Amino acid sequence: MNIQELIEKTDNAIAEMGVKPEEARGQEPGQWLLMRDEIPIYLDAWTEDQSTPWNYFIFGADPTVFQVTIPFCYGPTLKKAEFLEELLTVNINLLYGKFSYNAEENVVVLVYRVPGSALDPSQIGKVIEGLGYYAEMTYHVLKDEFHLKRVLVTENQ
Repeated sequence: MNIQELIEKTDNAIAEMGVKPEEARGQEPGQWLLMRDEIPIYLDAWTEDQSTPWNYFIFGADPTVFQVTIPFCYGPTLKKAEFLEELLTVNINLLYGKFSYNAEENVVVLVYRVPGSALDPSQIGKVIEGLGYYAEMTYHVLKDEFHLKRVLVTENQ
C-alpha cells in the first residue's frame, strides 16, 4: 500500500464517523486529531523508513503504518512500578489495543497499530470506541489508588 492510499482510507473512515476530515487533520499529512469528551484521539498514517527487529516480517511487503493513540493520563509519581504492572496484566484482556508508557513524557497511552494494508477502515470507529472505553474505565478505576492526572489536549499538542 502507498501512503496516499492509506491517508485517503483514513479520511473516508473519519467522514463515515460523521467528522469532516479537513477539520480533524493535523499540520502534517497523515495526522488527525479527534476528541471524545476531553480525551484526545490521535490518528497517524506514515511510511516507516527503517526496518527494526520488531517489524521485519512485514516491512518489505508493506512499510506503511496506521496508528490510533489515546494519551489518557500521566504516570503516577508514587507506586509507578505497581501501576505499570497493573496495566501489563490488563493488556492481555484488551481488544483492539494495548497500554504503553512513554517514559520521556511520563504519559500512559492506549495504542492500536497495524500495517497500512491490514487496515479495515470500517473498524476505525470500533477501535476508537474500544480504546476510549478502556481509557475511561482505567482512569476511573485506578485514579484514586495511584493519584492519576489526565492528559489535556492543550498540554499534549
